[in-house]
Amino acid sequence: MSPQRPFIGRVLAGGLTWLGRRRLAQTSGTLSLPGLTASVEIIRDRWGVPHIYAANDHDVFFAQGFVHAQDRLWQMELNRRLATGRLSEMLGDLALDTDRATRTFGFERLGRADWELLPAEDRQRIEAYCAGINAWLDSPAGKRCRPLEFTLLRHRPQPWRVEDTLAFSRVMNWQMSHAWYGEVIRAQLIAALGPERAAELEISDAADNPAVLPAGIEFNALAGAALAGAHDPFLKRRMGSNAWAISGSRSASGHPILCNDMHLQLTVPGIWHQVHLEAGDLRVTGVSVPGLPGVVAGHNAHIAWGITLAFTDCEDLFVEKFDPDQPRRYEFKGQWLDAEVIRETIQVKGRREPHVEEVLVTRHGPVISDVIGQPGQRLAVSSMALRPCPALHGWFALNRARNWDEFVEAMRPIEAPQLNFAYADVDGNIGYWVTGKVPIRARGQGVVPAPGWTGEDEWIGEVPFEEMPHALNPAAGYLVHCNNRIAPDDYPHYLGNAWMNGYRARRLADLLVSNDRVTAADCRAMQMDVTCLPGLEFVRLLAEVFPQANRGGEAGDVARALDLLTAWDGRLSTDSVGGSLYEVTRTALVRALFAPIMGESLTTRWRGQGFHPVLMCTHEFYGHDTVVLLRMLRDPDSWWVGQAGGREALLRRGLTEAVAWLTAELGPEPQGWQWGRLHHIALPHALGVQKPLDLVFNRGPLPIGGDTDTPLQTATLPGAAFANDAWAPSMRHIIDMGDLEGAVAVLPVGQSGHLGSPHYDDLLELWSRGEYHPMLWSRAQVEKHAEAKLTLARGG
Repeated sequence: MSPQRPFIGRVLAGGLTWLGRRRLAQTSGTLSLPGLTASVEIIRDRWGVPHIYAANDHDVFFAQGFVHAQDRLWQMELNRRLATGRLSEMLGDLALDTDRATRTFGFERLGRADWELLPAEDRQRIEAYCAGINAWLDSPAGKRCRPLEFTLLRHRPQPWRVEDTLAFSRVMNWQMSHAWYGEVIRAQLIAALGPERAAELEISDAADNPAVLPAGIEFNALAGAALAGAHDPFLKRRMGSNAWAISGSRSASGHPILCNDMHLQLTVPGIWHQVHLEAGDLRVTGVSVPGLPGVVAGHNAHIAWGITLAFTDCEDLFVEKFDPDQPRRYEFKGQWLDAEVIRETIQVKGRREPHVEEVLVTRHGPVISDVIGQPGQRLAVSSMALRPCPALHGWFALNRARNWDEFVEAMRPIEAPQLNFAYADVDGNIGYWVTGKVPIRARGQGVVPAPGWTGEDEWIGEVPFEEMPHALNPAAGYLVHCNNRIAPDDYPHYLGNAWMNGYRARRLADLLVSNDRVTAADCRAMQMDVTCLPGLEFVRLLAEVFPQANRGGEAGDVARALDLLTAWDGRLSTDSVGGSLYEVTRTALVRALFAPIMGESLTTRWRGQGFHPVLMCTHEFYGHDTVVLLRMLRDPDSWWVGQAGGREALLRRGLTEAVAWLTAELGPEPQGWQWGRLHHIALPHALGVQKPLDLVFNRGPLPIGGDTDTPLQTATLPGAAFANDAWAPSMRHIIDMGDLEGAVAVLPVGQSGHLGSPHYDDLLELWSRGEYHPMLWSRAQVEKHAEAKLTLARGG
């Protein structure tokens, strides 16, 4: 599936693949290990998925840690060092800014606080999981089978600690929480345009209630370029998802169907590792995260669940006033308070002396100004994701939940991150529940950074758990969530306005409404659907502005573009010419409409560019430029369109620029303007940033359909070209509750992180074609498709 590599790449890839193959983990026979209470059987199927059969919780989680280490040790090493701020020990100065950020946010400190909130049985599960990782590290086979990456970097992994797992769980929480950077963007818009004009660019219609900047804060000083403080490929906050559940009354089988595809940046290896766990009353299968025990999304014998980001606003920025004479004191309600001072010592490979990061924590949270490159504006971040919580207890309970009530109780401890859980069960029920605490603010809605010294913008409570959005057996017979708005206008609490634009949800809902006998095959097609609703709306608008009968006088390029677009079916398939023309025209129109007034830099940031390509590549404004563009083109009195010369002139300009760009990039013949030639996906490996290792470890690029607004979401970063470099489906599963043995799933790359393994990239073909493999459930199914059997025997 990857393009042809040059000769040096083929030679290097061949040599390293051969070496990697010699280091593959033992997956057959018997290994004797200390730490088990009884023997464990691990059967790997022909897709590389381990099915673990154990006598009790301790042994099953021990074995999960063991297989995670066998398959993904290098990935786990990067993730724990990311979470604990210790990447610089291995990678030197390249990783120092990331370590400074993670130490400032305090993920390891938070993990230690979480530990104190967990019940004893959960602590024992985590300890068993970590013991399983170390059992592989300490075994002769584990020492002999170190992944190639360790050799290339001359690095030896240290024992795995409970703190590593807890810290990484906090990184995951942080990556899925929102939305402090949107406050910065909104403040920049207000400072540059004034509140009325800025309101026209809002995520939701705020024309009647525009935001007003608090006095005493100069937000135009928060320049995007100044915020780009760190440069390295490790900490990522980028995610969307689709999930839907269909009741038995609307399915062909007569049973609920649950579907989920979570959207993340795709990498080699991927974030997810599929696993099947059985021990006593625990029987669960689905995707897991190497470094963490249990299953994140999947099904057990009673319920199935999927996850999307809820995009509730659980974060605020506060601008603090520090005492210029005593710089560790800050003002609050007319008094000087002492900030908590935490000295973090960071060892840096290649340096004699460590870097010492002084972290200041106010009543609002850690001061992040220094690590985001804005030391002159003392910004503290308040986030529900930066507060101790027993979330892991909820995940363990979810894996065992047998019905709706137990599912809801499992949601309660998940105080962060803010997620929407779709639910279905074998008794015929469907539902959803939004997790994660959401603050109640003393005033306002936290839409711009607030003055931290007045005490007038404090968090005064939290939305009660029972009042978070949820539903059981909705009358419509289905539910859909695609990061869109989930609360109606009459919902009593403010949850934020960070939702994504809703086109994906509308398309999926339309498909469900039009079919009262939905099959699993229909759901497969829905997960691969590339119909672009805003594209179709744009085509209808063009037909109104430029009727077919009046096009004779249009210039050649404009006439040709109009003909191609009005003939387009709205599908962003890889061979679509009209789709390419729509995407390029839309981008040209957005730039022509906003950049002359806002400037290129602010326009790109408003379109969703985060403060850093790695630490936060996007924010909640992402995708809403399309909504704003279409709204303004429909508005005859739009000030913005008037400034651009009027609607017809603006559209002609956009079409002309699009044809010129496509001609320069892809040639003069429209049949060559296929979307897949512009829109492709690459799957990078952490070492692939270094040439020529990219030719060895990376996979792709591959042509791919869809865009940000299609159910097959393949997002593009603002300001970049049209490659799918933001996120795409990182997993897919479809589960009919009347036929658990018929459930299907797929990951985009493979189960193994080992170059040379047959499961390094064997799923890429399936994933790219929209195909799946079975989620094997019964022992008979597993035995039928078994590729290897390993027994872990209790040793001395």
